[in-house]
Amino acid sequence: MEQQSQANLTTLHRPVERFARLLSRPNFIFTALTVFLMWIVLNLNLHFFVHRSWDSPPFFWLQGLIGVLGLVITSTVLISQARQAGLAEQRSQLQLQIILLTEQRSAKIVALLEELRRDLPSVRDRLDEEADVMQQASDPHSILKVIEQIEHSSEDAAEQETPETEKPAPAGQTGAEP
Repeated sequence: MEQQSQANLTTLHRPVERFARLLSRPNFIFTALTVFLMWIVLNLNLHFFVHRSWDSPPFFWLQGLIGVLGLVITSTVLISQARQAGLAEQRSQLQLQIILLTEQRSAKIVALLEELRRDLPSVRDRLDEEADVMQQASDPHSILKVIEQIEHSSEDAAEQETPETEKPAPAGQTGAEP
């Protein structure tokens, strides 16, 4: 899945992903801080020696550079996170499908074992309620409905537990009972 995702990257996503990997390294912050510090020191030294620098305090151009860099970093992180969120959603869907398939297979195995137990003459035939329940595969739709009902009931309970906001006393009343 990861290889397929990398292969499906567009020509615009590839440099963004490379830049995001660069940003995620600790060296990036040290390099940026070093460049900013050198910018300030160089401009202050030029101001004392030449009496003119390209960016004198309060460092208007440096502030602009930091602002643009912040915009680029934020956009890069958001783009990378959006792509990774899509991959995480695909992984969770795949995991859910595998879990459901495994559960169906387990139910089939239990059903086959119960059938084998009933068919073997040397094994005593008995009623096993737990095995009867395990033979039936779960219905994902009914499970989802139950989860939604539980969430809805917990939201209702939370709303009932929160105290109502106190209403202000009408004009002329101090709030104390006479």
